[in-house]
Amino acid sequence: MLRHPRLIAVCACIVASVGCDDGKLTTPAPPSSSSSPSPSPGADPTKTVTVEFGGRVVNADAGGAVESVRVSLHSWGPPGGGLSTGGAYANDEATSRGDGTFTLPLNLPIGWRSVYLKLTGPPGYEDTYQAFRPDTATERPAIRMYPTLVIRPGESIDVRVDYGIVWCGWDSASCRRVLVEASPGNAVDLEIVSHDSSNPMALGLARIPEDSFILEPDMSVRRLMVPPGGVPYVLADRVGTARLTARR
Repeated sequence: MLRHPRLIAVCACIVASVGCDDGKLTTPAPPSSSSSPSPSPGADPTKTVTVEFGGRVVNADAGGAVESVRVSLHSWGPPGGGLSTGGAYANDEATSRGDGTFTLPLNLPIGWRSVYLKLTGPPGYEDTYQAFRPDTATERPAIRMYPTLVIRPGESIDVRVDYGIVWCGWDSASCRRVLVEASPGNAVDLEIVSHDSSNPMALGLARIPEDSFILEPDMSVRRLMVPPGGVPYVLADRVGTARLTARR
């Protein structure tokens, strides 16, 4: 079931992520941009400070470094509240090196409250996001990035979903996108079987990856017919592994 008030769902999930994962926002799609509120009294928006953000991008499955990840500013929290799009910083970006590390210096107004980076993966990897606050700006976290899962009719693959990388839906279930390769116009039947019967995993469907936020997780769904153009996700309460099978 898909719900339509997308912006409310997105904001709710982001607030939950900040509170539950030490400020780290790891979501399939960022919140809709909003106009910047007026700065709080005493904050001079013309005064800026250079803040250097950084981290190391790693393969969430294999653990090795991910090179050539493009890192850019998606949005930031100005003084006074709310979120603002990149604006003057939109063209600032960095690229992860061979060891997966990157640094991205930004000139931000004094009193900034948060920075939300988008990490665009090279071919074969899923995009992800990372948030920083003033008290975490100097940290250089390991940022896990999923390799793209690809399945074709007649195949079975092992799938792992980890906590804190990507969230889906109102209930913020851990999730992971699956790319289904099939003949144009053909639906594909997916089935998920958890390796641990006490830790069920499920399937969900979005029209496009950005709609995963309004996908309402239903942990009882073990089989799912994916129509042409549909975007399936594997869901877990927190962490889980399973066998995923595709049939025509």
